Amino acid sequence: MQSNAILQYKQQSISTMSRGEQLVLLFDEVIKNLHHATMLMKENDFINSEKCTQKCKSIFQYLSSILDFKYPISKDLYDLYYFCNQQIIRAEIRRDPQLLNDILPLVNDMRDTWVQAEKLIHIKK
Repeated sequence: MQSNAILQYKQQSISTMSRGEQLVLLFDEVIKNLHHATMLMKENDFINSEKCTQKCKSIFQYLSSILDFKYPISKDLYDLYYFCNQQIIRAEIRRDPQLLNDILPLVNDMRDTWVQAEKLIHIKK
């Protein structure tokens, strides 16, 4: 019963977030899973590392699917998300955690950009 209440709380808190806050949360999840996958790959735990990388790929696929291509930036974002997914796939195939580490700065930069955008939106309100 307690876990049900926690789940409801999480769902409610997410549903009341702004789109920008939700995007930051998604990037936080990618960053967390990239770190976990890297550690697991280093320990040769490829089954569990792929569970983490699958979450990352799913998030990037989702982010790609919600882009509105009437804005020029959408093509650039699509290319970034596609690149990240391809790099994750390479890491899985080669079982090379360094390939995941290589995209972490890019993912962190994307996250930080959304944090800054969200701050600007709140300043303007």
